[in-house]
Amino acid sequence: MIMQKLIKLFFSGILLTLSIQAAQAETQYVTENLNTYLRKGAGDNFKIAGAIQAGEAVSVLDRKEKYSLIRDSKNREAWILTAELTDTPSSKEENPRLKAQVQELTSKLNRLDADWQQRTTEMQRRTKDADQKSSQLLEENSQLKRELEITKNKNRDLEAMLDAGKREIAIQWFIYGGSVLGVGLLIGLIIPLILPKRRRRDGWA
Repeated sequence: MIMQKLIKLFFSGILLTLSIQAAQAETQYVTENLNTYLRKGAGDNFKIAGAIQAGEAVSVLDRKEKYSLIRDSKNREAWILTAELTDTPSSKEENPRLKAQVQELTSKLNRLDADWQQRTTEMQRRTKDADQKSSQLLEENSQLKRELEITKNKNRDLEAMLDAGKREIAIQWFIYGGSVLGVGLLIGLIIPLILPKRRRRDGWA
């Protein structure tokens, strides 16, 4: 019974230690060298435990002299030269991020281009409408000028006709007055000639 408790405490301590190490783990990246080996211990005299891909992100669990204890993406723990680690993401990690940024910028540019195209189309439509209205107004103005010129010509014709009518009336009155005057003169000449004869005849009777 006591042995079971000790075993549980032992495993609990191991789990607690691993949890603390995981919480304190620092993320770094393996440099992009072709040959990056892992060792079973912190020294050149320890056997090679395998290799790790260049540029892979690892969690640094501990450091000892020139070696660092790491855990890779396969959950393997081994020692690697600290000089083989860097804080700068490798091209393997950086390229997807840059690609995502490029895609985001491209998407923004496409949206801006679409918005610009829409605004340009709207401006072109408004300009076309304005040109059509301007042409319509110019045509209406020309039509009004033509109608005004026609009206002026009609007014001149009417004034000319009025002047001609006035002259004709004046001539008619002149002729009428002359006729009346002529008739009066004739009557004035004829009456004296007629009246003496009647007097003579009356005297003889």
